[in-house]
Amino acid sequence: MVGLKVQFGKTIRCIDNFNHNEYNFNNMPVLRFIVLLAALALPFGTVQALTWDETISGDLSGNGAAPTLLGTLSSGDNFILGTMGSLNGTGPLDADIWNFSVPTGYDLTGINLVGYAAASHSLLNQSFMAIATGGSISQTDPSNHLSNALWGYGTDSFGNVYTDLLGLLQAGPDFGGIGFSGPLTPGNYTFWIQEGSDQIQYKIDFVTSPVPVPEPSGALLLGVAGLWLLRRRR
Repeated sequence: MVGLKVQFGKTIRCIDNFNHNEYNFNNMPVLRFIVLLAALALPFGTVQALTWDETISGDLSGNGAAPTLLGTLSSGDNFILGTMGSLNGTGPLDADIWNFSVPTGYDLTGINLVGYAAASHSLLNQSFMAIATGGSISQTDPSNHLSNALWGYGTDSFGNVYTDLLGLLQAGPDFGGIGFSGPLTPGNYTFWIQEGSDQIQYKIDFVTSPVPVPEPSGALLLGVAGLWLLRRRR
């Protein structure tokens, strides 16, 4: 915590209560003074978004019994970038499967396709996706899938690549499974995407949001106020 103590005509001091440091700005240029104050006001730790880029982090697993472990999602955006499918529908079939956790106090409120390119340049492909709870997902039996659906290229009202994948999963399952509604609550999940007739480059954003804390009801507030008045009378 940073506190500023000013004594006009004498000295300007900034007290850093976190590190117990004191800075004297008496002879410091105004611009440097402002920049240092801004730096001291920054949080002492910032959360970086979880990002997996196959070109940097390595190829994602294609095995539902041993998915790539991404760990716990960060608050906000978490980007997964990769290439999957089969080149011209004749090459080896490359599925991408990864495992992640939604942290306590957060919900998974969005799974959004925000980048898309097909080797064939087609925008009409319908690829497959599925999600299951736990550390694996069956690639042969959909009965334990939380949901599954087909997905493809889409845009938002500004013409940017956008498809609401979570919304498609909430409307499913299309091929058998359990089904769910609303956001995905804290827990461990495995996600699988696959394309059989084309090679797809994709960028998917997994969005987490803090679980809203219920505000005190009117009756509770009245009760607290009543207790306070009673204590004052005593």
